[in-house]
Amino acid sequence: MKILLIEDHKMFATSLKESLEKMDGVEVDLVFSEEEIYTKLSRNIYDIVMVDINLTGLFTNKNGLEISREIMDTFPSTKIVILTGYNLEYYEEVAKDIGCWGFISKEEDSKSLMKKLEAVAFHDKKFFYKKKTTCEKLTIAEKKIVRLYAGGKSRKEVAEECEMSLRSLTVSLNRIYEKLQVMNYQQMTDKARELGYVDPF
Repeated sequence: MKILLIEDHKMFATSLKESLEKMDGVEVDLVFSEEEIYTKLSRNIYDIVMVDINLTGLFTNKNGLEISREIMDTFPSTKIVILTGYNLEYYEEVAKDIGCWGFISKEEDSKSLMKKLEAVAFHDKKFFYKKKTTCEKLTIAEKKIVRLYAGGKSRKEVAEECEMSLRSLTVSLNRIYEKLQVMNYQQMTDKARELGYVDPF
């Protein structure tokens, strides 16, 4: 099996490459620049392309999902598997929409990971987590409130930026808590990150 690994942490990438290549018939190519990605994809046939979501070490304005979309646009038959430490429902849904074949945790051990990659490459099997409970969607105004809180704004600052009274903000917060099925500010920001309302990067 020939694998292309797109990962900005060289130590992790090298370690994973060594672990996977201990298995018979596995060859892993690493890339550390955007140009290298397209050069390798145009010159080689890969059974799997594994992409990390957080690629800040390689790109200043793109994440792995955006790179995956670009790869699929240029090489539509590519089987992309997202390998990530960000097990967030929103990102998993984006990966599905793009046409990725899997969304797998970096905590997966090498043998288990390899079995899944083989199932994707040779048996056209897809790997995604079970569908989680869907919360009621936030309005544009509610999303703004959540993002301001997550950005470290105080209650007074949030009220001012949203041009509402503290009392109205309290009512809105209670509605947000109800929609996200949470009890407090910390749970609200954690759930907002999980659902993609707040970027964890």
